[in-house]
Amino acid sequence: MEVGIGAIDTPLGRMAIVASDEGVVRLEWSEESENESVVGRHHVETARGWVRAFFQKREAPVPVLDRESLTAFQRKVLGTLLEVAPFGEVISYGDLALAAGYENSSRAVGSVMAGNPWALLVPCHRVVRRDGALGNYSGCNGPETKAWLLKHEGRGLELGLRLAR
Repeated sequence: MEVGIGAIDTPLGRMAIVASDEGVVRLEWSEESENESVVGRHHVETARGWVRAFFQKREAPVPVLDRESLTAFQRKVLGTLLEVAPFGEVISYGDLALAAGYENSSRAVGSVMAGNPWALLVPCHRVVRRDGALGNYSGCNGPETKAWLLKHEGRGLELGLRLAR
């Protein structure tokens, strides 16, 4: 698949935006270099605008996601997360599994979160352990980044965020 790659600097580091003609393939913390491709350029620019808006706590058009490489289970779990965890809200891995129709699949949901190709856009940082601990986070600096994002969204103090050990 041919893709275009853009980048944006954030308070947490540089993010790469990889897009096809269908939509954003990946949004992740990365030092990946931009390319000159026109493939997916509109999706890259929409994602840049959305990322800027996220860090400024304002709304912006959401980029189209290229979901072609996902399994049906991944599509269902990530789609459910978008529905049940808006900005400033959190959900446990178990409650997300239940909401997606996969009761008792919290570990599988955790694996989907770990492989989420769209950091911030599909807010896996909003998924926490049932006991209130953060759990893991595969992006940027791990759980410290997850804690920063939740605090940015206004949830850090009321959750009493604890890093999983």
